[in-house]
Amino acid sequence: MSVKLSDYKLVRNFLSEKGIDSILYGSLGVSVYLGEFREFDDIDLLVEDEFMDKKWDYLKELMKNKGFEILDEKEHEFVNNNGVKVAFAGRSVLVEDNICDPNTDRVSKNIGGIEVSTLKPECFIKAYTFSSTDGYRIQKRGDSDLNIVRMLKEQI
Repeated sequence: MSVKLSDYKLVRNFLSEKGIDSILYGSLGVSVYLGEFREFDDIDLLVEDEFMDKKWDYLKELMKNKGFEILDEKEHEFVNNNGVKVAFAGRSVLVEDNICDPNTDRVSKNIGGIEVSTLKPECFIKAYTFSSTDGYRIQKRGDSDLNIVRMLKEQI
């Protein structure tokens, strides 16, 4: 099943109600700039690092209460009955990988009436350029990361 920005909105809203601030990342985040350039497998969300360790149990419980079960705990992935997948990562990964600063490189966009909190396109360019050198991603995704970089560069 593919996910849409409307699925993101639902997840973002219930997280926000519980005081969890999230940033849309991954290919669905890129869709803010490129539109629906393909089908999206999951909703990648960046959250405060504490939700990846000391507040992980709280996040798991919250997701469970909203109908999501753990798909892959190591990857912090959840799925619900409708096949909507959500994957979480700590924001510090952007700083550690020298991608960007999620505090200063964050933007809000209104896409079709949906308020989206995401990153500047330059951050996605850096992230997808970085991931295009990862052996596992190259084997799994071929040159699709570099195609996303190319399309983003054409947009900005």
